[in-house]
Amino acid sequence: MADKRLQAEVELTPVEEPGSVVSIAEERGWSHHSILLIFTLLWGGNFVLAEVALREMAPISFSAARFLMGAGALFALLYLQNRTSAWRNGTPPRFFPIIDGRDWPRLLLVAVLGATLAPWLGIEGLGLTSGARASIWLALGPVLSVAIGVVLRTERIGLMGYVGVILAGLGTFTLAVDGLNPDYGNYWRGDLLLFLALLLAVGELHLIKPLAAKYGATPTVTARTAIGGLLYLLVASPSMVEQTWFSLGGWTWIAILAGGAVGVGVGQWVKVRALAAIGPTRVVLYGNLVPVAALVLAWLALGAVPSVFELVAAVLIILGAVSLQVLDSYKHAPETTAAASS
Repeated sequence: MADKRLQAEVELTPVEEPGSVVSIAEERGWSHHSILLIFTLLWGGNFVLAEVALREMAPISFSAARFLMGAGALFALLYLQNRTSAWRNGTPPRFFPIIDGRDWPRLLLVAVLGATLAPWLGIEGLGLTSGARASIWLALGPVLSVAIGVVLRTERIGLMGYVGVILAGLGTFTLAVDGLNPDYGNYWRGDLLLFLALLLAVGELHLIKPLAAKYGATPTVTARTAIGGLLYLLVASPSMVEQTWFSLGGWTWIAILAGGAVGVGVGQWVKVRALAAIGPTRVVLYGNLVPVAALVLAWLALGAVPSVFELVAAVLIILGAVSLQVLDSYKHAPETTAAASS
């Protein structure tokens, strides 16, 4: 009842005064946008580092090693949060909440989709293409997110939101056409695997939202990573045993350690934590900015000069991001507030 009264009061408030519930929710939303923007640069750098690392490692060995680092970072984050909460409340620390038996099927599905199949297909696809090109496929994320959100009824966006999705789709199409250049080689197998990985990752983002709202973002993502990561390690173990770890270069170890802990582990937590405040599609849309970051970083680090098509696509992607995240977000302040307050 309290939630309904709060939502009704917000909907009847014509002016968003400073300090009001709506303005507080918007401030929280913008803090999530700022953090996601920082991680966009880190994710873009991850693609460049991965391209370097795959020169020395089998794709699945590299991906599984990063996942181990990501799981370790999430467990450390969960431990610190629980210890801090227990100290403040004067209660015994609990590492994991008790999962309702009815939620286990969804948790297992999320773990397999997001922490086993998606990274496996994604890294194999990356091994058949390039880092910058692999990041391009993330631009399809909002389009897939809208389609899945409509089916699952987890997402609503306005007119400008759909305009943003269309612009992002045009940017993706422009990059895809540029990738058909014969000089780039035959990338279709890698593209197919990357598309399937993205489809699974976006679907997981929608499926995990109710679990994150019920149990908290950190415990949910940690449990998902632990379960799915264990299955992934079983699949990757033959390749990891054959890997000559002591012969790897410094940048490869940076890609494994920093890329895994920040990009895979904490980065996933940042995305899930932002779901309630800004919605799945707006979270996924930051994937549209990752190709831009990857192209710039690849140019600076590897000397890969972007083509005219890539630059045009980058402009379309940024316009799509602004349309969906800025021009459309204010129309959903009541919905956002209710979600953030629950």
